[in-house]
Amino acid sequence: MKLLLPLLAVAALSACAKTPSSIPAISVASVEYAGQSCKQLAKELQSVSSDLANVETKQRNKVAGDAAGVFLVLIPPSALTGDYAAEIGRYKGEKIALERAQSRANCT
Repeated sequence: MKLLLPLLAVAALSACAKTPSSIPAISVASVEYAGQSCKQLAKELQSVSSDLANVETKQRNKVAGDAAGVFLVLIPPSALTGDYAAEIGRYKGEKIALERAQSRANCT
């Protein structure tokens, strides 16, 4: 019984939602944005950056909820409800691809 509680705590903590900064970008080809004007690229980058900020806020709320859930019942809620890691990775990848496309198009 003494060994069970620490094992449950480790299992619960390992299932917690990751912080947005620890989620890697998913590779997105900048070719997808080829042919767009600098103005279009800037508008798309602004939109993706806004979407990324919104989903990062939701993920931080999941992280906080997991901390409270583990403290109260030893189960992180995101283990049951999921989190936003995939969306964050995708938006980060899109942002990098857009920045690369802007660089290739010599946008200032």
